[in-house]
Amino acid sequence: MQTASRFRPDGMARLALYATPICLAAFVGLLYFTYFWDGSDGSSLQSGSVQISGSETMRPVVTTCAEEFMTRNPKADVIVRGGGSGDGVAALLHGIVDIGMMSRELSPRERDYAAAKNIQLSVSELALDGVTIIVNRALAVTALGLDQLQAIFAGKIRNWRELEAGDAEVLAFARADGSGTASLFGDRVLRDEAYAASVQRLPTNEAIVAEVATRPAAIGYTDFGALRRAGERVRAIALRVDPESAPVLPATETIRSRSYPLARTLHFVTAGNPAGTARAFLDFCSGAGGEALLRRAGYVGIERAVQ
Repeated sequence: MQTASRFRPDGMARLALYATPICLAAFVGLLYFTYFWDGSDGSSLQSGSVQISGSETMRPVVTTCAEEFMTRNPKADVIVRGGGSGDGVAALLHGIVDIGMMSRELSPRERDYAAAKNIQLSVSELALDGVTIIVNRALAVTALGLDQLQAIFAGKIRNWRELEAGDAEVLAFARADGSGTASLFGDRVLRDEAYAASVQRLPTNEAIVAEVATRPAAIGYTDFGALRRAGERVRAIALRVDPESAPVLPATETIRSRSYPLARTLHFVTAGNPAGTARAFLDFCSGAGGEALLRRAGYVGIERAVQ
């Protein structure tokens, strides 16, 4: 009988009374590590402010990364602004921001300025992208050569009938000066030519998608991620490097292999080696969490070496 008395209901109540705080503490600890611990680089919670500006191509996805990073690190404040790759590196070189976003390579002039100011620039890769040529879905064109694309944006081809794609005046849209996307398009497509006066220059990729989607004779360029966000509103066309080559559509495989002629790398640029919250944010973007967000946004992940 004495042995049986150890299991009386009041004994069970006392056991539950002691066990409840322990279980609650374990549950709270689990929530902490699940939702607030940034395990991508093994560090603890981050705090402080990080200022980022630059590429309009990168702005939407870096903003998404910043929101997720701040969810995991509630005391951190990551502010992301666009403006173009040129504005981003200029703000970095003048100490206005901590991180610049660039959808092109640093120019010799930017490198020379940094060297003159004794600023050691550090460049890290975020993702791969492809400058994507888009047309209105009403246009009967599926592929163009780079020479034909040059002629369109230089104003030498003015009507789609010259390409057997209907009888309508060409309406071309391009990014404004200062854009990394515009810079790459100029280097690889226009080369020694200039944009025709008839080409309308717009500040963002989203603005180009919107215009091309609503104008039946329109052509423009945007980034690969914006193409996914556009859904069925526009259509991407394939590109030929020369008349003898096969046309290549922008896709994950062709961008990664660089067989798509307008493939490129998206970069973060910092002055020196970043530390603290800026370093933690860069590590998050290149870690598993950031890679998942990049792929979901339509960009091509970089195959990084396993440490």
